[in-house]
Amino acid sequence: MKRNNALLGRTALFALSVAAFSWPANAQTPEQIHKQAIVIDPHVDVVTTAKVKAGTTIDAGTQIDVAKLKKGQVDAIFPSVFVEQSVRTPEGYAAARKEADAKLAAILDIAAKHPNDVVIALSAADVEKAAAAGKTAIVISFLNAYALGKDPTALKAFYDKGVRVFGLVHAGNNDFADSSRPHARDKAGENHGLSAAGKQAITLANDLGILVDVSQLTTEGFNQAIALSRAPVIASHSGVSGVVKSARNLTDAELDAIKANNGVVGIVAFSSYLKQQTPGVEAAVKAVRQKYGAVNGYEGLTQAQRDALGKETAALQVRASVDDFAASIDYAVKRIGIDHVAISSDFNHGGGVTGFED
Repeated sequence: MKRNNALLGRTALFALSVAAFSWPANAQTPEQIHKQAIVIDPHVDVVTTAKVKAGTTIDAGTQIDVAKLKKGQVDAIFPSVFVEQSVRTPEGYAAARKEADAKLAAILDIAAKHPNDVVIALSAADVEKAAAAGKTAIVISFLNAYALGKDPTALKAFYDKGVRVFGLVHAGNNDFADSSRPHARDKAGENHGLSAAGKQAITLANDLGILVDVSQLTTEGFNQAIALSRAPVIASHSGVSGVVKSARNLTDAELDAIKANNGVVGIVAFSSYLKQQTPGVEAAVKAVRQKYGAVNGYEGLTQAQRDALGKETAALQVRASVDDFAASIDYAVKRIGIDHVAISSDFNHGGGVTGFED
């Protein structure tokens, strides 16, 4: 299968417009720079009607609704077809696929409902065209191969429906890769980074023209993905270990590898990855999770229990500020250069810091 260069062949667009915002030489103020740039948020989540009654996904008054995108002059977003990791059984895979299909449909629906404001982008050229027309481009991403079951070729069906970014794993190992945040039931390093299915999925993503997203992988899996990919990768929503020590954040060596790969890292506006929490806070959060029975992620909890757990843990943690967010961005820029650093919100899934709420 020949590689589709529609997106991968023009990764420079993302290296410039995501990271350096196609920096206008004649712009003087932040407002001028923002207005003239192609501004891209490389990772946001969608909220379906199961969680928000007043509509679907980003037209439901969430952190990234259409009106906010327009007011904020955001030229492109990468909304994620994301499914939480759960049990690896036929029933679990089927439920994950059903949820992934529903989220993909919700993303496509927003473009159908708001054709004058947003448009699905299938290539870098589509992003540029949307920006020129004053619309927000939607570049659909896919996060957590759990929804593919054990079959990497299932990615093709999502590509055919518009997916152009692929992240192998979230919290909890799956059949494709090891997670930097394994669940309690997971066997550490069970895939030795990437499994055969994970490696095949990266090759297929390259063939199709899908950007590979290396956020959330273990270091072993990250290194394998970088080595295997024939095109630049992105880490769509990550922090830096040089600021906050976390297995979820990228080490200096991993930042260097992204630069060498000509890729981009999106520094994520997520408090716990921007501001180091004290051991006392971490212990208190762990106790709250135990109280709710949150052993393997949020598995088995009702929506009400999830909401309550979220409120209790948020109240314990020290919330990051815009200054904290900027500190991590500056760290990455100093390490690997502005052409390889992006700003990622992770809105609708815990993202947002004091002063940058939507």
